[in-house]
Amino acid sequence: MPGYGAAPEGTPPRTYLTWARIAVACGALFNLILGLPLGIVAMNYGRKARQHWESGDPQAAYAASRHARIFAIASTVFDAIGAVLVTVVVVAQVAGAKPNFDNPAVLAASIKTQLQKRISDPSGSFYRPGLKVDSVVCTPIHANTDRCVDHFSNGQTVTEIAVISADGNHYLTH
Repeated sequence: MPGYGAAPEGTPPRTYLTWARIAVACGALFNLILGLPLGIVAMNYGRKARQHWESGDPQAAYAASRHARIFAIASTVFDAIGAVLVTVVVVAQVAGAKPNFDNPAVLAASIKTQLQKRISDPSGSFYRPGLKVDSVVCTPIHANTDRCVDHFSNGQTVTEIAVISADGNHYLTH
């Protein structure tokens, strides 16, 4: 029988510290409410398992090891649920992200991008070397209709009318 304070003979119980650390990291990424705290609890029990073993108390070490494993499993489950929820939210946001051309600023940015592509394409009929679109300003004039003024780097301005679809996802310019 080992003396007081000496580590017992045999194999010490697993501490599950690596698993707990990974669970804490994943909890910080995916599930702050449940995964992270449970991972921290698992780490604490893992440290206690080592401390109890080194102080010569194998029963307490094995009990702490079991608790570390239970909390590491729970943290991993909640982290996995959190990862699935984060994925679902991100995919829903990306899938649901549609342009809203009812907003004059969004409409102006789209028109500016398209104009710059047209005047920068050497194979197109609108090609103008060195010409840049400085700004496009759109203002609503009727429901689903905006007046847009295009300002170019050579000082020229062009006015066009943009007719926006009822759902706000498309527009045509005249």
